[in-house]
Parts: sequence; C-alpha cells; structure tokens
Amino acid sequence: MMVNKVQVQKNFGQSAATYDDYAIVQKEMAKVLLAKIKSTGRCFQTILEIGCGTGFFTELLAREYPKARITVLDIAPEMIDLAKEKLSGFSNISYLIADGEKLQIGEESLGASSFDLIVSNVVFQWFTNYAKAFTQYYVLLNTGGYLIFSTLGAGTFKELYSCLNNSSRVKTQQELSCREGHPNKEPFIESKCLQEYLIRTGFKFVGVEEVTKQEYFNSCREFLRAIKKIGANNYLAGELVEQGMGSGIFPLIKSYDSMFSNEQGVFATYQCLFGWGQREVYK
Repeated sequence: MMVNKVQVQKNFGQSAATYDDYAIVQKEMAKVLLAKIKSTGRCFQTILEIGCGTGFFTELLAREYPKARITVLDIAPEMIDLAKEKLSGFSNISYLIADGEKLQIGEESLGASSFDLIVSNVVFQWFTNYAKAFTQYYVLLNTGGYLIFSTLGAGTFKELYSCLNNSSRVKTQQELSCREGHPNKEPFIESKCLQEYLIRTGFKFVGVEEVTKQEYFNSCREFLRAIKKIGANNYLAGELVEQGMGSGIFPLIKSYDSMFSNEQGVFATYQCLFGWGQREVYK
C-alpha cells in the first residue's frame, strides 16, 4: 500500500489538538528512545528531529541537551504551530515545515554534514521509501554522527488487519517481503528489512530492537476513535474503501470485540522498533 502524503498531512493537521491526549504508546516509546540516545554517552551539539508532531519528544531532547542547536520538522503546519507554542520557552529550537522523506539539502535549507544526531519517534511508518530517506540522513550527518529512531513494525494492529482480511487472507510476518515501500496489505516493516536498509545505506554499528506493547480499550469503536484522534487512520480508511466496506465497518467492530478482548478490555498490539546506526568514522 502506498502512503497518501496529502492525506497524512491533512489527518495529522486535523488531529494536532487531540494528539497528546491519545498518543499513549507513542509517549512511552519517546521515553525509551531518549534512553537509547543517552546510552551513546555523547553530548550532542546539533540535532535534527524528523516529525516533531506536537513537540512531546522535542521537549525531552531540549531538556536533556540544553546547549544543543535543535532543528525540528513536520509535514503538518498545524503540528509545527502547536509545537512552537508549547516550546516557546526554549530558545535553542528552530522549526521547519517539511516532508521527512523529501528534504532540501543545501545552503538554503539543511546543509550537508550538519548534524551530530538525527532522531525520529514513531514517524517512519508513514514513509514510502526507507532506503531513500536513510540516504538523505546519512548525507546530513557529521562523520561519526548517529541516526536513532523508533517506528512501528510488522505485527502492529495485527488484530485489526485480521478482521480486515477476514482471517483467511491474513498475512503472517514470515509472508512479508523486503522491498522498497510497504507490502500491499500489511503497511508496517519487518525489523530485518529495516536493518538491511541501514546497512545498505552505509551505517555502521547498526541495530534494531523489537518491543511488543498492547494498549487496552473499552471497545473496538474506542480503539478506532483513538487512531483517528492521533491522525493515524489513513491506512484504515484505505483498506475499507479497497474492500468496499464503507459503512460496513459495523461488522468489523463486532468481530473485533468478540475475537480480541480479555479481562482487561479490547486490545491492540504495537510492534515497536528501535533502530540505530552511525555514520562511519574515517581514520
């Protein structure tokens, strides 16, 4: 499935005001991501954040590295406006409206070899071409600089896709192929593919760690509402149109509620991927 960037921009713009209230897993991942950045032991001076959203992770970075020059970008102007307002007390942050896959590298925008650290929290799942994006980031990093990020991997929302694909059409993780872009039915990438992209780009000391999380809701309807409130309903809308379900979402909700619930409630799985790599240090 190709990602409709115009729709992504629209969805996230519309959800800017409600994002923080519903982005529970994303905030948990942000804290883990910061810990992985700190584990490098580096005192980063120049940082680029891809997809800053409302600025939740940006604030963590700014507090941890108060002397760093931090550049943040997002595809949705509304997100940038909210981040600016929230982070108005920080003088070391500059903002840019841009697609993290299509950066303008040069004197008028982002200079090549400009950053010690490039980071991103739960954004890359919206990319259509990881290899191209990673190549851009490699160029933007100083020698010895790090790319450290989190994203969502294959297995995320597997319950939802099971219902959408009517069980007999469910794709297992083993059936997913490594290719530019995303597999047709499962929009999320496998960790081994992500690692291969990093290595092929030229990154050294590459690693990808997987962590499975579950979020609980009172019902499937509440889960779908939460997805919409964080602007992540692009994939779902596409699948419903493709399968001709339209208002037939009600059978999906009924099926989900009956198949994927326990004493804690209706659950949704997030396959959280944390990846990193370093631009080669030449001796």
